[in-house]
Amino acid sequence: MAEKQAVATASQQSAALIVNNKFIDELSKQLRQKEEYGLSFPADYNPTNALMGAYLQLKETNDKNGKCVLETCSQASIANCLMDMVTKGLNMQKKQCYPIAYGGKLQCQVSYHGWKAMAHRYGVKTIDSECIYEGDVFQYHLENGRKILDKHEQDFMNIDTDKIKGAYCVITLNDGSRYIEVMNINQIKTSWHKGFGYKENSGTHKDFTDMMAKKTVTARACRQIVQQYGDAIVVDSVEKDDEFENVDVVAENVAYDIKQNANSVDFDEAPDPNEGHVVDYEPEKEVAETVQTEEEQPAWMQ
Repeated sequence: MAEKQAVATASQQSAALIVNNKFIDELSKQLRQKEEYGLSFPADYNPTNALMGAYLQLKETNDKNGKCVLETCSQASIANCLMDMVTKGLNMQKKQCYPIAYGGKLQCQVSYHGWKAMAHRYGVKTIDSECIYEGDVFQYHLENGRKILDKHEQDFMNIDTDKIKGAYCVITLNDGSRYIEVMNINQIKTSWHKGFGYKENSGTHKDFTDMMAKKTVTARACRQIVQQYGDAIVVDSVEKDDEFENVDVVAENVAYDIKQNANSVDFDEAPDPNEGHVVDYEPEKEVAETVQTEEEQPAWMQ
C-alpha cells in the first residue's frame, strides 16, 4: 500500500512539474492562438496532453554523452520539436515519434506507428505489406505513373530472411482506390543506413529482417499518402523532415563538441587580480521570445 502511495505521489509531482512549467504553458498558449487561425487536430487528440507527456519523456531522454536533452539542447529546438509533434497530431508516449538530439539541437522523428496513424487520419482503410523472396513471382505495371499490382505468387519454401529481394505495401483508401509502394532490398537498406541505431550485421534488422523490411516500405507508402491528402500545415512539416534526412548528424555532433570545448573555461587558471570582475545580468526571457531569436520557427508559428 505504501509503495503504491509512493508511486502515486511521484506521478503527481511529475504532473505538477509539467503543468506549472512555463515552457509548456507558453507552447500551449501558442497552440490555442493558432487554432483560432485554422490549425486543427484529430477529434481524439489532445495537444496539451501530448505536450505534457512528451516533456515528461524528454526529462528521461539523454544525448550521446548521457546528459538530459532538456539541458543540452537549445530551447528553440525543443520548442520546434514539440510543435512539430503536435502539428502532425502525434504522441511521443505512444511511440508515434521520438526525439533525436544532435549538435545541441532536438529533432522530432516520425516512427512507423506515427506514419500509419497519420495515413489512417487521411482516408486510409487498410494497410497490407509483404516481402518478396528469391523464387517468388512478383509482377506489377504502371498506369499514369501509379503502380498496379498484377500478381504475387509465393511458395512457403521460398521464405528465407537471407533471400529477401524486396517488399511492397498495398494501401486501400475508404473510396476503394489503392496505392502501392514497392522497394527492392537495396532501397530498403539505404533507408536503414539513414536511420539511427542501425547496425549492419547485428540487432533487430538482422534478426527480424522481414519485419523491418515491411515496416520500411509501409512507412514510405503512408508518407506518400500524407503528402498527397494531408492538410497544408502537416504537409509542410513532413517536407521539412526531408531536410533533416540530409543532415550529417555525426559531423554536426563533432562540430558542436568542438565549439563547446573551445568555449569552456580552464578553472585551474588563476584570475588576474588587476582585472575587474563584472557580471552581466539579463532578465529571463519568455519562451516565445527565445524561440524567435535563437532559431527559426516553423512558418505556421510566425
